[in-house]
Amino acid sequence: MSALDRLIPRARKLELDGVDVAVPPEKAWARVRHGTLADSPLVRALFAIRTLPSRLAGGERAAADRDDELRLRLDDMRSSPEKPGFQVLVDDPPHEIAVGAIGKVWQLDIPFVHVADADAFRELDEPDLVKVAWALRVEPRGERDAHIALELRVDATDDEAWRKFRRYFRLIGPGSHFIRQSLLAGLQTELGDPDALERQRSLPGDELLSDAAVQLTHGITIEATPEAIWPWLVQMGCRRAGFYSVDLLDNGGVRSAREIHPELQSIHVGEILPVTQSGDQGFEVLRLDSEGGPEGGPEGGHEGQEPRTLVLGMLSDAVDGIQLPFHAPRPAEYAHVTWAFVLEPLDACSTRLHVRARAALSSTQVRKLTWIRPVHHFMQTAQLRHLKARVEHKLARDDMDDFLEAIGGAARMVFAALTPFRRGARTNVGISPRDAAQPYPGDALVAQPRWGWTHAIDIDASAEEVWPWIAQIGADRGGFYSYQLLENVVGCDVHNAEAIHRKWDVREGMPLSLHPKMPPLQIAEVDRGRYFVAYGAPDETARAASSGARAGSSGAMASSWLFLLQPIDARRCRFISRFRCACSDDLATRATMGPALLEPIGTTMDLRMLRGVKERAEHRHA
Repeated sequence: MSALDRLIPRARKLELDGVDVAVPPEKAWARVRHGTLADSPLVRALFAIRTLPSRLAGGERAAADRDDELRLRLDDMRSSPEKPGFQVLVDDPPHEIAVGAIGKVWQLDIPFVHVADADAFRELDEPDLVKVAWALRVEPRGERDAHIALELRVDATDDEAWRKFRRYFRLIGPGSHFIRQSLLAGLQTELGDPDALERQRSLPGDELLSDAAVQLTHGITIEATPEAIWPWLVQMGCRRAGFYSVDLLDNGGVRSAREIHPELQSIHVGEILPVTQSGDQGFEVLRLDSEGGPEGGPEGGHEGQEPRTLVLGMLSDAVDGIQLPFHAPRPAEYAHVTWAFVLEPLDACSTRLHVRARAALSSTQVRKLTWIRPVHHFMQTAQLRHLKARVEHKLARDDMDDFLEAIGGAARMVFAALTPFRRGARTNVGISPRDAAQPYPGDALVAQPRWGWTHAIDIDASAEEVWPWIAQIGADRGGFYSYQLLENVVGCDVHNAEAIHRKWDVREGMPLSLHPKMPPLQIAEVDRGRYFVAYGAPDETARAASSGARAGSSGAMASSWLFLLQPIDARRCRFISRFRCACSDDLATRATMGPALLEPIGTTMDLRMLRGVKERAEHRHA
């Protein structure tokens, strides 16, 4: 429980700011706890303006006393019945200190109410008052740095006081926030910015390019352990998981992975991680330290902490446009680069990722630095931002690729709805009418369908490789590999899987969820490695009621959905999706369950599903 949880457990307003400083936590605490916080002339001026009415009202006080108010020293913050105001309510060295006051803060000369301690502050409930509390916390960031957080909480004793405060805070709020940010910025300037010092540190991989002419260092703090970040790093590369930056520029327009791929986790020193979607050039793995060393900090890691360092490099012949082994003799015109990723544990649940690019260039290549620097900064910051979102599970479920795909999918559905005369052509896609007319597993479940489809696609991967993708299909499992955004617009809450998850493997008798609010189909039959059939049995009560009933009454529907793999040869197979639907004859059922509504949607989504399986299976096969 934090100090503010004790003082204002249910705040109506909460604002949190923070900065990292380049000093150990104990030094940061000593500065915050006993130093002057309002050292900046701008902060002192703003604070002086805010407290001017109350200072004018106390004109008989000594100038030194009024000046103490502007120094903002926590040691000077005391309240008494004679002179109520802000006071230290919780002091938990060397981690946190909380200050609070109660009063009608919307008035120019604030009438404060004195309370004896933190418990009295929390319990006071007299009407027409506002409680304001803020806390400074010092948290370790590794062994050399610290994080200073400043949190503000506000509550009111009744709704009328809160309305008054809200009107007041619309005016004073931006200035208040600016003062707090300026205060923290001043502390960071005084104590040092870890990001600035990060560029001066020695990092693993520096020794591999001792004559580097340029060095660019970036970093980001990720709320995760090194073990959670490492898998994302080792799977980087075109034709692998991408680089998590701007895919149009560095991954051939292919979206970077949004989950960890187990098959991409084993790399070794000397391996080439491709930088294009075709060709053999790429980053050479130069150093792969999956365990921390005996010393602390980025130079040596933390004993027992893993993983830690990945260093990539490349030596290019600028004349012939070829890549040479990194340690080969340099040609006359060359670009020699390293790209290091260093994981530094900060505490039990956060890590600093340091990224450094170094380059040694021949004299003819140096002029390229004028555009390389800004481009690298843009791409690197994007990579770190996107990597952090992936590791912390804060990546948006649907992105721009999903949006663009959804537009295309919606257009296909509209076209299909407007062309019912083409329904026959959409019934069998990728398969001949003769092959579609053959009996298939599960046909007996819906012996006389009113409508349906049989779609097929050839996949350049073996049936054994394709089966795991099919076996995890389902809204609550691997998704349907179709138009994810369209499915989520109607509430399916689908996340199309990029990797194989054995825990989602299909089993006979389990449900196949299509939508959270729809009854699931049941897996009626499974022949592992070949096919499975999902079946939606009719509602017998509804079917009996609808037999000969008036139009508009509830009806019954039965459906089967076959997912079948047919081997073509040792390296290729055919994936067949066969859907069959029978529904009662009443008008309401035929309108909602018949082909007029569902066929344009179903066939469009199904064909995209086939392509989705093909893309995933062939990518993994490659």
